[in-house]
Amino acid sequence: MKTKLTTLLLVASTVLVFAQKKKNGTVYIDHPAIDVVNQMYEAVNSNNLEALNTLLSDDYKGIWGDEMNKDREPQTKEEFVSNVDAWNTKNRYYSLGSAKNAYPDAITYSDENFKDVTFVYCWEVLSGVGGMTGVKFTQRRHTQYAINSDNKISFSRTYMNQMPFMESWKSRTNLSDGKIYSNHSNINTVRKAMHALQYGNLDHFFEAFDENATFDGLFSDWGSDDLSMDEFKAMQADFLSNYSVESLDNKWIKYYEFESQKGLVQSWWRLTLVRKSDNKTITIPVMVNHRFNDEGKITKSFEAWSGDKI
Repeated sequence: MKTKLTTLLLVASTVLVFAQKKKNGTVYIDHPAIDVVNQMYEAVNSNNLEALNTLLSDDYKGIWGDEMNKDREPQTKEEFVSNVDAWNTKNRYYSLGSAKNAYPDAITYSDENFKDVTFVYCWEVLSGVGGMTGVKFTQRRHTQYAINSDNKISFSRTYMNQMPFMESWKSRTNLSDGKIYSNHSNINTVRKAMHALQYGNLDHFFEAFDENATFDGLFSDWGSDDLSMDEFKAMQADFLSNYSVESLDNKWIKYYEFESQKGLVQSWWRLTLVRKSDNKTITIPVMVNHRFNDEGKITKSFEAWSGDKI
């Protein structure tokens, strides 16, 4: 009896699951409504305001899906066109279009409330360079467009993360981010460490670093992991087996105490080497960034110099 009851319950639950399914429209990969959206992209990117006026219905309403102000009125047709003109005028290389790894879907709903429109769901990329700031932006967004029976865009709802635009907004004003020091204890630490290299004293060099310090530079590939202390020591030993340091002269050094991140010492050096294989003397410029912790120890070193020179 228990087995029969269990079987009946499974059958009943399966019937209920299938009974809950109800078709409410059709999804199209090709549709005239998608063509309307593509025409809109072309008009936006060429700043063809006349074409935009033709493609949007007079009662067009646009809203932002991430809008927090519930009292904000929808964007009108005139505001949409004006906004496109402003984006093209105030930015360079402005572009709006479908993302390369996505495609739009056109959906016609059976629901009576949406019988007169076709929705086009688009996964887009908005990109350009700020005309005032030079800040580059490439921003993905999702927009739902409603195309009415006259093949005009009557509604749009856009979802987009606004945070990538923060740097562009901030760059329109002059903002400070800390202080610059020409004399500082961290500068003294860098000078002592770098001069130790000239005299071949690696103990004095590495005493300036935190035990968990990492090392990076133009000797690494883009995106590769930083070197550990032991890895950098091995690289330094290998370098000094092939070259001797004849002189290392500081030409410029400053300490930047940032408000938004840990401070760093940036310095430029005139490095003169002697290649041991042929006793050739080589002089190259070297730029180094040293980041510091609150204890005055170097936590990260970045070197920039041309390996082709040696």
